[in-house]
Amino acid sequence: MTGALDLVKALIAFDTTSRDSNLALIDFAQDLLEKSGARCRRTFDATGRKANLFASFGPDADGGYVLSGHTDVVPVDGQDWSSDPFQPEVRGGLLYGRGACDMKGFIGVALSLAPEIARARLARPIHFALSYDEEVGCVGVTGLLDDIRAQGLKPALAIIGEPTLMRIVGAHKGGAKLVTRCCGREAHSSGPEKGANAVMMAGEFVALLDSVWEEQRADEDPRFDPPQSTVQANMIRGGTAVNILAREAEVTWEYRCLPDRDPQKIVERVAARAEAEILPKYRRRAPEAALRTELHARYPGLAMDEESPAIRLARELTGANHVEAVAYGTEAGHFQAYGIPAAGCGPGSIEQAHPPREFCALSELQACEVFLRRVIAKASA
Repeated sequence: MTGALDLVKALIAFDTTSRDSNLALIDFAQDLLEKSGARCRRTFDATGRKANLFASFGPDADGGYVLSGHTDVVPVDGQDWSSDPFQPEVRGGLLYGRGACDMKGFIGVALSLAPEIARARLARPIHFALSYDEEVGCVGVTGLLDDIRAQGLKPALAIIGEPTLMRIVGAHKGGAKLVTRCCGREAHSSGPEKGANAVMMAGEFVALLDSVWEEQRADEDPRFDPPQSTVQANMIRGGTAVNILAREAEVTWEYRCLPDRDPQKIVERVAARAEAEILPKYRRRAPEAALRTELHARYPGLAMDEESPAIRLARELTGANHVEAVAYGTEAGHFQAYGIPAAGCGPGSIEQAHPPREFCALSELQACEVFLRRVIAKASA
């Protein structure tokens, strides 16, 4: 366990907050993997400052097992950390640090086993898939998957090492980040009927989103918590002064949709209701008033398939008799959409993933190490 813990600590020490580059960590991981004999490929974002890494051990053949994790982490800005989030510490059997469970714990344990994978007599390949920008909408992994397809590779399955307490996740919701720009007309605030206040429009739009969420409660899947698709606003900005009717305001919102439902229907419902219920009032004052929505990121849900090779393998190696469905999103939905069966199984709890003082229990890292050794043995059978 010492080697795995040291590697997890080393990964945490790289500040790979999504807004920044992850190349230093990718360099580190690629060097380690290539020294063990892996064949490595990179795919980049448009700026060249971020990269995915795909590494392969064993035969150059189809049917491999993919061990997948994202390298980026969420920001620590404004959070109450009692220690440096990028200087990992072990206290009371817990490893603290940003990314400890989400998801450098899994990546570090997997990387620590690279020499063992290289020595194994693999009957099928084992691949490492390390992505960028998962935390901002699973943006990077699509380039990695495009490259897998371009190579003509056909892995049998993917294990996504998100923090699941080493339980098996076979389904998750899909989601999207959208930004709606509320466009009004400036005027002196003493005469609100002479303009169109975009901030007030934004407020009504937020209330409408809550109402659309209420509508979703009529269509529930009890496997999920909450059991319905959800819609909510998370950020608002706009206005210039307290005595000026705002010309523009922005609402950043999201949906998290049950995986076997059509998320476009949510977007269309929001647009139709906004057109009918909000805009007429403001267009009476300013005909140019508008609500313009842009999609910034979207990831598909993971549909439950308990007979998929990924779930069957995970159940065999963990002994689990239950497969879970979760509300949060992962890259598993993208793998499934690309024809690669996927399941989530990794160390740590999602409850610890984004708050300050993120941690992963050492016992979870040990359980992950046992699980991945079983994956190696299975690939060698």
